[in-house]
Amino acid sequence: MVLEWEQHWDTFGVGGTCNYGTHNFFIGDVDDDGVLELITGGYSYPSSDYNYTDVEAPLRIWNWDGTNFNIEKDHNWPGSIRSIYAGDLDGDSIVEILTASFSTLRLWNWNNEALTSKTQYVGISARSMFISDVNNDQIPELLIVGSVYGDNGSGTQLQVLKWNKTTTSLELVAYSKTQANSVCAVDLNNDGVIEIVTGGYSNNLTSSRGEISVWTLNGETLVLRDRNEWCSIEEGYGVGISGAPMGNTMVSNLKIGDVDDDGFEEIVAGGFTYDGEKVNAQLTIWNWSSHVLELEKSQEWRSRDITEVKSISLNDVDGDGSLDIINSGFIGVYGGFSDVDKPAEQAQLRVWSWDGEELKLKVGHDWDVGEGVTAWNVATGDVDNDGTVEIVTIGCMYVSNLCDPDLRIWSIASNAGSFPYDILPVALAVVVVIIIAIFIAKKKRWV
Repeated sequence: MVLEWEQHWDTFGVGGTCNYGTHNFFIGDVDDDGVLELITGGYSYPSSDYNYTDVEAPLRIWNWDGTNFNIEKDHNWPGSIRSIYAGDLDGDSIVEILTASFSTLRLWNWNNEALTSKTQYVGISARSMFISDVNNDQIPELLIVGSVYGDNGSGTQLQVLKWNKTTTSLELVAYSKTQANSVCAVDLNNDGVIEIVTGGYSNNLTSSRGEISVWTLNGETLVLRDRNEWCSIEEGYGVGISGAPMGNTMVSNLKIGDVDDDGFEEIVAGGFTYDGEKVNAQLTIWNWSSHVLELEKSQEWRSRDITEVKSISLNDVDGDGSLDIINSGFIGVYGGFSDVDKPAEQAQLRVWSWDGEELKLKVGHDWDVGEGVTAWNVATGDVDNDGTVEIVTIGCMYVSNLCDPDLRIWSIASNAGSFPYDILPVALAVVVVIIIAIFIAKKKRWV
């Protein structure tokens, strides 16, 4: 794995910026110029002695040409950005950029010259967003999971919204309570119906279970088609580096794609699970091809006391023709928040392949920078148009109380991890024969 670029923000070393949250980064061509943009959020502050009135939402639109990392647009306003998405929400073939704070959803258009505010929707704190025509009416819907405040009550919900061209505003179509952290939508079983998939947890943090749910939209009603909950042990919960409860088992991020080339879309979910002593990173792969959630694979691993999957991307990053599973994450130790003698938090990046039977780790890399770092987000795309799909990680590193997103662009050589190990014994045998032949020839000369 090659590190092509590392980018710090303009606040680096003076103030701080943190790109927190597991859905707070997006790669896509948002201005129709043929170049993939990188869109970042989070929060920023001007100095180490800031107060809450100084905190701003730093929307940034970047591009990378393979040599220079360029900023196309920077725009700040009071508050923060906790999640980002982009897509054509109103069917006009123009991409909308969606930014969500803890109370307001904002829609923007960027044409490479001007950033235009399109509308705002107040009353939901979106953790994750997705755009899809889930009822086949040729008009896209906006799917949101997050905390809701307002006429529809409070708590965590899955909401379906639609753009009204007459009023030029977002309108609520349907909603249902669910403790979800991530949402996607696709036709899971090739029947022509788009399913909505959410991932999160059930119960409270001290007794949480990982949860995957499958929904469909019927008119103005969300119909729960299937749900699966799981955990590693029934009792107990893990704690974070500060000692606060973080849960028993939880899904932080999910993506959907045909990762085993079987013609059906798989659900790939990442998060963590507590084993009674330590907190393990967890990847689970599911299918719904027979209208029932079936677990194809569960993979757990741990580097220190705490290992988490924060974010997932699906793409062919090594040029072998199959979708890879890419996850970013976090490594920490108990008590690390307050004890400077403890090892610093590390970021983690993993690239996997799944063929329906074996989950192979192609590439793995852990790194530290400053006094600690978390790779909150990962996204993929050929961002410099060189024919290679890059992996981009972003999150938060810190020195004292000054943070920085520490964006990194990575690449993998084509077919990395695809060495034909089945021919290795033959190759070794040939080498041995050649060495023996050379030895015999030399021995004859000595004699």
